[in-house]
Amino acid sequence: MSTLDDTAPVAAETTVRKVLVVDDTFASRQLLTRMLHQFARVDVREARDGLTAFDQFCAIQPDITFLDIDMPHKSGIDVLKEIRAAAPQSYVVMVSAAASLETVQSTLELNVGGFVVKPYSARRILDVLTKYARETGASDLLRED
Repeated sequence: MSTLDDTAPVAAETTVRKVLVVDDTFASRQLLTRMLHQFARVDVREARDGLTAFDQFCAIQPDITFLDIDMPHKSGIDVLKEIRAAAPQSYVVMVSAAASLETVQSTLELNVGGFVVKPYSARRILDVLTKYARETGASDLLRED
């Protein structure tokens, strides 16, 4: 005889998405991480430069990557090309304080999920997360509280 009540409702599992934030500026990483936690159910990992970004990407296989363009040693564009070669369908959002039309167009040609201009705005980060949820069917990503 079972002691479990088969009629009891089962709580739906909430999936926590893995996010990689790559930026050479500590304050920028912290601000973006804080906003991501505010709006979504995420596990955020960080990389502080282009040299370690791809290794981190491979290690954690993030659902979303926020990738700064202007970094010393290796640019975000170079890292994006590595990511595209290894995981063409990965969801990458480019981030930059210097967003020229040429830069935005070149990243869009590499199939990015979005482009965010620094300084970060809460509205823009929420828009990017909403777009990701809509495009991937991740309906449980955004916090409702």
